[in-house]
Amino acid sequence: MSLENIPSALFTAGSGGMASFFIGFAIKKVLKLVAIIAGLFLGALTYLQHQGILAIDWDKFQSIPASTLPMITNLINNGEPISSITTYLGFPLTGGVSAGLMLGFIKG
Repeated sequence: MSLENIPSALFTAGSGGMASFFIGFAIKKVLKLVAIIAGLFLGALTYLQHQGILAIDWDKFQSIPASTLPMITNLINNGEPISSITTYLGFPLTGGVSAGLMLGFIKG
């Protein structure tokens, strides 16, 4: 890498890092909100079952994640490999994005 390319690489890594920081921050906030809503939903189901308003088959309810996990795994494995993405984006952008995403997720 020549000295002329260093400012370009730093700008690419910095701008990608800043943008992905905000993306990681937003993702964590959305995941927290989804977790709260799911917890309230499950709490409401448990309360309604305790009151005798609903009858819930918890065995069938627990089998839902077991049936969707292989589907998610197939979607991930059939996608484009991560190594080929770095050839399109370049190392400075990939490094900045991964660091920014991690920091944004931690701070969120």
